[in-house]
Amino acid sequence: MSGDARVVETELRVRYSETDRMGIVYHGAYVSWFEVARTEYCRAAGFPYRRMEDDGLLILVTRVECVYRRPARYDDRVFVRARVTGLASRGLAFAYEVVDEKGRPLADGATRHVFADPAGRPARAPEEVLEALERFRNA
Repeated sequence: MSGDARVVETELRVRYSETDRMGIVYHGAYVSWFEVARTEYCRAAGFPYRRMEDDGLLILVTRVECVYRRPARYDDRVFVRARVTGLASRGLAFAYEVVDEKGRPLADGATRHVFADPAGRPARAPEEVLEALERFRNA
């Protein structure tokens, strides 16, 4: 994964329910995997999603991109690498890379997010959250 920002890697095993009739991972599963990786990234940075939500901060998805490179199949081990590519007071962006056990790219993608209050209105993230994410990203 290119870039100098810290990468958090999450290992997953393809579940049967994530495959289609041809035995290949259904395209929508990759977006779910991005979510898992993003959640683990925030946890590693010291601000798990649950804590942010309990403190009244939501992270809403505003854009998703995914490019499929090679198929994955049932029971394959895959690794989803996530990194923050943009961070501002009102939102952030992530990049993802999904690779197989041999490090071959399966897919890559990106998501953009806006911070919001519990009512879903755009809001500024607390400095504590921004500072922790920035510090973790550049460590």
